[in-house]
Amino acid sequence: MLIMSYEKQLAQFGMRDMFWSTFRGFLGFLLLVSSFDGLGQEVKKVVITHQNPWYKEEYFALAADRQMKQGAYQKYVGKNNLLQTTGYYTRGQKDSTWIEYYDDGETMRERGTYYQGQKVGMWEYYTAQGTLEQNYDHTYQQVLFSKPAPNDKRIFKLWNDDPESCRDTLQLEKKPAYIGGAEAMNRSLQQNLRFPPQALKSRISGTTWVGFTIDPEGKTADYKILRKLGGGLDAEALRAVKLIPATWTPGRLDGLPVAVVCEIPITFTLPPAPAAPKKAPQKATRRKYGSNTRKR
Repeated sequence: MLIMSYEKQLAQFGMRDMFWSTFRGFLGFLLLVSSFDGLGQEVKKVVITHQNPWYKEEYFALAADRQMKQGAYQKYVGKNNLLQTTGYYTRGQKDSTWIEYYDDGETMRERGTYYQGQKVGMWEYYTAQGTLEQNYDHTYQQVLFSKPAPNDKRIFKLWNDDPESCRDTLQLEKKPAYIGGAEAMNRSLQQNLRFPPQALKSRISGTTWVGFTIDPEGKTADYKILRKLGGGLDAEALRAVKLIPATWTPGRLDGLPVAVVCEIPITFTLPPAPAAPKKAPQKATRRKYGSNTRKR
């Protein structure tokens, strides 16, 4: 009853999720001490190095079962061992606070709480410049704050049975939001997009558009090419967009979630043409003079 009374007081100040997140972490700690120390199960540090791509994991696991992570976890990437991920495991599941960093090992990318392997409560998502882009409550599935991405060329239109009517731009009360922010979506594209050898050989480049629907539950479907380039670029753009995790909050109109068409431009830029090989310098030929030169 004391906890419930305290929860009501915190709810008035919008701090209920923070309280329960802290309480769960404390409860998990008590369970850890009682279940592992009490039973005498030891944990040992594990260091694993992976290749292609190179990264290193450091974590604690049960001495009796090294597959069961239990305790602090860190992941390092690159030749300079830059920190990418830090967190905590309880009985093999992500728990407590987790933080992801960008490639510099310092700029925070996202931060929030896990409980039994699931994201809960409010998470913060940051841009590569270190500014807050989005606050998303994973418990109540609500965007609390979202900063428009600069130079965002995505187009959102209300879905309609008639494709031609769907093309007309309509004002939505609330556009769909990608959970994690546009930065996370663009990062997925960059990681998966490849320049097709056929287009590279034919020197084909440009921008193609991929469209898909986001239904009232935030699920995606009906992927299609809207503007074609050829040379394998269209198929590659479609493949990369389909690999973007389908984690969206739906668009809203008149207070209700609605199906929305999202159109994304995918730009292929040709790398500089290889420089022509330099010709080897020719040796200068010496002029030969005869021995019977005329004397003056």
